[in-house]
Formats: sequence, C-alpha cells, structure tokens
Amino acid sequence: MTAAEHTPEQTTDPFADQAWRAAIEHAAGCPACRTPGAACETGERLLRAYEAATRQARSAGAA
Repeated sequence: MTAAEHTPEQTTDPFADQAWRAAIEHAAGCPACRTPGAACETGERLLRAYEAATRQARSAGAA
C-alpha cells in the first residue's frame, strides 16, 4: 500500500477520517507498505477498514 495509490474520499464521517489516518500512519512507518510490490497484512486490513467506513458513510449520506 502506498499513499499515492489511495487517496481519502470526501466524507463527513469521523470514523472514516480516523480509519484513513490510521492507515496512513501505519504505512508511513512500515517498510513493507513503503516497498512497491511488498505485502503487509496490517496495511491491507487498515485500508479495508477505511474503505468500509467510507462506503458506510456514503450510504448513510444517500439515505
């Protein structure tokens, strides 16, 4: 995972913002996340949590 591959969506959900911050902070200090082609389970899990929070915020906003 690299920051260039993923950008935060515009949400007003604090959980999505918190999930994005956690993913970015992890990636900044993780050698595997900063290495192209390397896999990091923690980074991927944090990114999936962010994506889920963003989808949830969007669906709540559309309702």
